[in-house]
Amino acid sequence: MARRARLDGLGRALRAVSRVPEAMREARTETLHEWAENVQDSAEDRVPRDQGDLWQALDHRISEQYGRAEVGVWESDQLEYALYVEKGTSSMADQPYLVPAFTEHRRQVVRTYRAAVRRRLGGGA
Repeated sequence: MARRARLDGLGRALRAVSRVPEAMREARTETLHEWAENVQDSAEDRVPRDQGDLWQALDHRISEQYGRAEVGVWESDQLEYALYVEKGTSSMADQPYLVPAFTEHRRQVVRTYRAAVRRRLGGGA
C-alpha cells in the first residue's frame, strides 16, 4: 500500500519561485535607470560650462533587452568636443567628467540591485 505525503505550502512556495525571474528583470531595469540617471547627473555637475552646450548633450540610454545602460554624448556636433574635454588635447588640458562620474557610481549597482530584488520579492528594502 502506497502512502501519500502531504506537503503544506508547496503551492505557495512554487508560486514564489515562479516570480523570481520577472522580479530579477524588473529589478535590473530599475537599477539600470537609477544608475544611469545618477551618472548623468554627476557628469553634468562636472562638465565645464564655460563654452558650448556639452552639458546639455549628455544623456543616457537603457537597453532592457540586453541589460545595459550607457551614459554619454550622441549628438554628432558635440562628439568630438566631448572627447577633447574628457581627454584633453596638445593645447587644452583634460577636464574629465564622464570617467569620474562612472567611477563614483560604480559600486552603487550591486547594492541597488539587491535592494530592488528584495523589494520585488516582498523582502523589504
